[in-house]
Amino acid sequence: MKMSYKESKENLLKEGIIKEGPQDYKAIMNLIKRAFTDIETAKRNLTTDEECSYNYAYNAMLRSGLALMFNEGFRPEIKDKHLTVVRFVTLILGDEYKALINDYDFMRRKRHRFIYEPDIPCSKKEAQDALKTAEKVVDVIYKLIKEKNPQLELEFQ
Repeated sequence: MKMSYKESKENLLKEGIIKEGPQDYKAIMNLIKRAFTDIETAKRNLTTDEECSYNYAYNAMLRSGLALMFNEGFRPEIKDKHLTVVRFVTLILGDEYKALINDYDFMRRKRHRFIYEPDIPCSKKEAQDALKTAEKVVDVIYKLIKEKNPQLELEFQ
């Protein structure tokens, strides 16, 4: 199932799946920093535990998506948080990143299956592809946040 790209912040608010919140720059920086850490953790686990690598790659995208939401002054509500983050990222990034967002959403659904259907295997190729997707998503979101907030100093060392 492909994501619908006809979203608006108003519709998401009306649906009750997002709420307005303050721009918390410390939280934004912490989420982005953790997203990059998750990418590195995914890389380290690639040769020993493909599912772990896949999950960390997914977590990196989730955290960067949350950072994007916080940067825009919104928070996800309790219900369907992961899907809400994907929908919000879709709204902000738009058609230019449609294929990348579809990959992110596919990973969200696959990760859900890993958690709730433990017999589902994760191949090395799936983990590698997940890592590539996560690196692209995190990079695009990081650049967008930095572009809107050049005053933010994100130190990763």
